[in-house]
Amino acid sequence: MNAHLKAELLVDCQNDLGEAVQWNSFLQKVFWTDVFGNALWSCNENGDEVSCQKLPGKLCSFAFRSDGGLLAAFSDGIYDFDIQSGQRRLLAQYQPELGRRTRMNDGGVDRCGRFLAGGIDEEGMHPITEVWSISGCEIRTVISSVGCANSITFSPDGDTMYFADSRCADIFAFDYDQDSGMPSNKRLFASLRDGEGKPDGSCVDREGALWNAQFGGGAVQRFLENGERSTRVELDVPNVTCCCIGGKNLDVLFITTASSGMRDFELQDKPHSGGLFVCPIGAIGLPASTFGSGQKLPQPVP
Repeated sequence: MNAHLKAELLVDCQNDLGEAVQWNSFLQKVFWTDVFGNALWSCNENGDEVSCQKLPGKLCSFAFRSDGGLLAAFSDGIYDFDIQSGQRRLLAQYQPELGRRTRMNDGGVDRCGRFLAGGIDEEGMHPITEVWSISGCEIRTVISSVGCANSITFSPDGDTMYFADSRCADIFAFDYDQDSGMPSNKRLFASLRDGEGKPDGSCVDREGALWNAQFGGGAVQRFLENGERSTRVELDVPNVTCCCIGGKNLDVLFITTASSGMRDFELQDKPHSGGLFVCPIGAIGLPASTFGSGQKLPQPVP
């Protein structure tokens, strides 16, 4: 199946940097963050019941918790975040020795309930950041020397981890030990072509295919388990940041985009940049994994 599909605008939210989109099957809503807009957004699958919750910082990625809260990667660290009250507790500060040069970025939950989140060097994407794994009372580094962590997601059986460093056009696969939570045997999975930008956020469908958002490429590309190309979803905006499969039947692709860094004439030409897009697809997704299946939160920073 090498279909070309067209995504349509669902919410004209005009995000600076829409990211980390996830479908919550319990609430039957899609959630996403505007990183630079300091806001957590949500709506139902039809684009109704839109909510924009202002935040006390830049929320870069997050994991739903089994108790209803969020394990949240804000720019400066990992927090326990209560959506209802807006209160948050710092659990670990991210690379304080580097000041404000780096921040947290993309994240994903493995099939055992661990939250993995990486960072970005905002002064040139130099390989100085890390990918953390948060599990129980432990936070540890599982990948080092990263310029811009993206595409963190896992195969349906949990034995493969996908990852991209957006300094380059490559997406990698790792063997993933679910007992230890450690990736190994890094290998090339797929590469973006000229004109397709850089790999950003990803999700995996029930067949094990990877859907990857192309920042600067104006599309989401589906790659089969063997790395071959399949369905391509095109958008009428250039900077595509993240995607997830949701809806009541888990057969709709939700896609975040960004307007940050675009010049006035570019925004005039692509006025829906920063919007949330949607596209029915010929594939079925997986329910979002939650943090907390047997996992305890680390102790907050005093």
